[in-house]
Amino acid sequence: MNIIECIKSRRSVRRFTDEKLEYDKIKELIDVGICAPTAQMRQPWGFVVIQGKDKLKEISDKIKVDSLKKLEKLPHFQKYEDWFKDPEYNVFYESENLLVIYGDSECHWYKEDCCCLAENIILAAFDQNIGSCWIGFAENYLETDEFKEKYDIPKQYKVVSSLILGYMEKLPKPPTRKEPIIFSEVK
Repeated sequence: MNIIECIKSRRSVRRFTDEKLEYDKIKELIDVGICAPTAQMRQPWGFVVIQGKDKLKEISDKIKVDSLKKLEKLPHFQKYEDWFKDPEYNVFYESENLLVIYGDSECHWYKEDCCCLAENIILAAFDQNIGSCWIGFAENYLETDEFKEKYDIPKQYKVVSSLILGYMEKLPKPPTRKEPIIFSEVK
């Protein structure tokens, strides 16, 4: 698939087949990801790979409890309160694979660098029939001392992205995109 086709057809995927996505394949995606542009060649990224539905369900439950506790401080989460209270809701959509991308906050452009890296991973995965979805609900819990200590993440590293990964059950239909807002055209 050419890159334009890949970009235009890629979608967030929340349903996966039962085919196991091996750690080596995730490592391969990370190796493609690190080819991303990086300011001052700082390469400020670090990763946590967690595999297993039971582990992810446990983390999902902690995320829901943590989100409910912090709901006052998270106005963008408030409309999802019922989801967080639902014992059946899994923020990782029953995925078996979670890739968390952290950035070294001592590097000024760590967010930008890590977002470029995440997009490389997302597109490379899609090209191999591996779906992904950026899970925004996870960001607050993945930043807690509890999580960072458990997974040996240095304090200066800040979560930038959490991606679920798996072989796609089917490709979702493309959403309608708004026309881009172009503030100025100089010809």
